[in-house]
Amino acid sequence: QTRFSGYLGNGKPAIAVAIQRAPGGSVLATSTAGRQEIARLKARYRNINFELTDTQRILIETANTNMLEALRDAIIFTLLVILLFLGNFRAIIAALASIPMVFFATIAIRWMMGGDLNIVVYTAIILALGMLVDDAVVVLENIERHLKEMKEGLQNAIIHGTKEVVGPVFAGTIATIAIMFPFLFVGDFPQQIFRQLITTLIIALLVSYFLSITFIPSLCFYLYRKGHNKMRVEIWLETLYENTFGRLIGPYISILKFSHGGRSVIRRVAMTVGVLAILVLSVKNVMPIIGKDLMPPMDTGIIKAHVKFSANETVDQAENRLKPFITWLHKQPEVLMSSITFGSEPGVLSLGSGSLPSEAKMTINCVNRFKRKKNIWQLEDEFRARLMALKNVKGVDVYDFGATPMSSIKAPVDTRIYAEDYHILPAAAKKAAAAMKTVRGFTSVDTSWDNDFTEARLEINTNRALAYGMTPTSIAAQLPLSGIPVALSGNLVSMNTQFVRLYFNHGFDGKLENLALIPIQTAKGPVPLSALAKISYGFTANKIERNDMLYSIDVSGYRRTRPISIITADTVKAIKAAGIKGVKIDQQGDIFQMKDSFSRIIKAISIGIVLLLLCLTAIYQSTRMAVVMILVLPLSMIGASWGMLTFNKPSCMPSMVGIMLLFGIIIKNSVLLIDFYQQHRAK
Repeated sequence: QTRFSGYLGNGKPAIAVAIQRAPGGSVLATSTAGRQEIARLKARYRNINFELTDTQRILIETANTNMLEALRDAIIFTLLVILLFLGNFRAIIAALASIPMVFFATIAIRWMMGGDLNIVVYTAIILALGMLVDDAVVVLENIERHLKEMKEGLQNAIIHGTKEVVGPVFAGTIATIAIMFPFLFVGDFPQQIFRQLITTLIIALLVSYFLSITFIPSLCFYLYRKGHNKMRVEIWLETLYENTFGRLIGPYISILKFSHGGRSVIRRVAMTVGVLAILVLSVKNVMPIIGKDLMPPMDTGIIKAHVKFSANETVDQAENRLKPFITWLHKQPEVLMSSITFGSEPGVLSLGSGSLPSEAKMTINCVNRFKRKKNIWQLEDEFRARLMALKNVKGVDVYDFGATPMSSIKAPVDTRIYAEDYHILPAAAKKAAAAMKTVRGFTSVDTSWDNDFTEARLEINTNRALAYGMTPTSIAAQLPLSGIPVALSGNLVSMNTQFVRLYFNHGFDGKLENLALIPIQTAKGPVPLSALAKISYGFTANKIERNDMLYSIDVSGYRRTRPISIITADTVKAIKAAGIKGVKIDQQGDIFQMKDSFSRIIKAISIGIVLLLLCLTAIYQSTRMAVVMILVLPLSMIGASWGMLTFNKPSCMPSMVGIMLLFGIIIKNSVLLIDFYQQHRAK
């Protein structure tokens, strides 16, 4: 029987068993359960070789380890910053005590809410770390101020110092939560990605506030029981700070004096216009240069490949052509395992998903990026070059796992062409592909289907068939089609025919010329098919796709790291210059989802700013002060844009959330600063 699919596990013929987690289940728990079951099967069936050929466990474990290391480093750097800028060992002790308490309390609350510990939770805690320590340090420093400057007793200093900052710290926490809260309900892809992140951040902020007004004051009874005098090391660090970063206070005060000097209105307007000019320059010129991505490219250690051989070849031929590459592949020190599927099976999404028998889809797991010298894009270049050198290969796409953030997106750049007549689509797709190949940044460009499948057309001579006592139906019934029904086409205009693809039994499927020799039994004896029908050969579509009630074809482009917004814009220009007529063209790659996601994020930020305005109005008891604070927030885009340009990072959904957190930090610090200013002015 002719095979329409095949599977190679680690380069050997195999039967694949795909183990998938239940919706909402844990990948690691599913993987562990699967490995335990495999161990039992190995013991029971010793003559069968069980091997892992594909897994995301390595990626997840590496990511979890990285996040724990990042959390460790964040704690160390936070403590070093406190030590350098404050020169206060008591603040370090308070931070060391509060960080694990916030961490475990946040995890406990998430567990009670049905959540789990994952990369997103780690990320949220790392992002919130600075704000978490900030609350504790503010309370501790204010208590110390009451001890040193106001000469209060320990108990009174703790009570008065804490009471003095309870309001501002709470106000800053609520203001930060207000700007993040709309992200919980932004919908679609951004909500799925960031809901856990924002939820964890909000929990961590509330826990941090609670500990700063309860645990930290209690800890201060122990920290200051012997007085508030500093050690020599602390005094030395304080002197070091004053002689380095502390000198920046002078220019800052000079700027304030300049803005309040003679003709202060003109000076303030000039400074405001200057800052706004820098903002416009940054947003208008820098942001387009860095470009936009839905999610940033990442070295996952998993490489995907899609290899197309001639549509007229079989699975066996495709497997044989791929053998030299597979042999070479498993000799590479960077490669751990490989999973290769050929063709597809109806109803089996994990095997091919609509691929032709001559198409191979590969998943190659490599050692993690910390244990190899080459990055994933360098490995992709090597694999692509090897695959392109194979005999009779038609197309090769090699890309990193996660090249598109959603599995429903075919490729980072997907130019979709529509028409009512599918016959004109391959020619239009070839023009589009040629135009896309001129765009910088693509590693490969390919079309989803083409007119390259050979077909034989039988035109039965009715008069000759009747002379032998045969009809077209009786002739078709004798064709060795394994019992598969055949559709007949007549000359009647009213007949609508749906063409089907037929596969012959062995013996007549070796060469097309063998069709003429098929014996047809007639009333006058057996005759060859060529005596009753004219056989002609031509090319037809190897498969046909439809979208939005029209025939369609996709021209897919894969990239390394060039931002999607830039490479898609260049693609649109190139295709427009190609002058493709008579078809409809649009972009269905990452850019389609990116536009929707960014619009949702902007709406969420807008709603967050409205909520923030209401909170600030209540905090300051002044709408004017609240509006001024809101207007200051966009100025943070100056540093954000130049920072992304300096480190060669595109604007993406994570960076948008980072900017939102930056807004929260600015507001929180501003609330504390203005509260101290108002208290000082009142005195």
